Amino acid sequence: MHLMYVDESGDPGRSTEPTPAFVLAGLIVPGNRWNQTEAAILKLRRDLNAQYGLKLRDEMRGSNIMKSGPGPMDARVAMIETALQRIGKLPDVKILLTVVRKKSLPPETDVFRAGWAAHLARFDAWLARTNQNRPPEKSTPGFIVSDDTHGGQLNRLVRGLRKERPVRVTRGMWWWKRSEVVNRPLRYVIEDPQRKDSRQSLLIQAADLCAYAVYQTEKPHGAVREHKGMTRFMKALAPAIDRTGGTDDRGVFVIRYD
Repeated sequence: MHLMYVDESGDPGRSTEPTPAFVLAGLIVPGNRWNQTEAAILKLRRDLNAQYGLKLRDEMRGSNIMKSGPGPMDARVAMIETALQRIGKLPDVKILLTVVRKKSLPPETDVFRAGWAAHLARFDAWLARTNQNRPPEKSTPGFIVSDDTHGGQLNRLVRGLRKERPVRVTRGMWWWKRSEVVNRPLRYVIEDPQRKDSRQSLLIQAADLCAYAVYQTEKPHGAVREHKGMTRFMKALAPAIDRTGGTDDRGVFVIRYD
């Protein structure tokens, strides 16, 4: 079993003000490494308290740290960078990053569905690669754990994508090509996602930090820009980012229409 802890940054509303992008970040943790990974994040949380003064009762969320965290702004940027460095070096953990840029979307586009459908498909494709040389009866499934934000909307989407996920593909060689829509439902993502209050899950908080890092490259906070946090954050995460499936030079899969 692989678990993907997912959190968002920005919002899925159609307005580009104040959030021009909707970001999803997923921390993929092998089930047999869950205890070690959770222990490493717990140690990180304690170290942030000892090194930077982040109170143990405070959530490890990027926007909260920049808004009301301890110390001056440069120390808050450094704190987030330190946390992301530790997350980026977690053994056997992979990070999926997806962003929807809302500005040029067609009017009928559902931002939530576009972002989550792509992110789930990327997780399913990652699981397919992991299971490539295994017989079906020995394949390893994946399970989603997400922040408790969207209620049953995410459950309905996952159930629907297990039955129908239209994908446009191009077949043929350069001298003869044709485009068609085929159904490629999710194969390896099982069950309804488990929704958890992020205050009760350090792994969801870690996913939030990853999403915050990406969002800062889309619309940076003033202090993050001043201290070059956008570059520092993504560099810190780089070792764990999964870069397959058409990602950009940051390792982010971008959904846009321009």
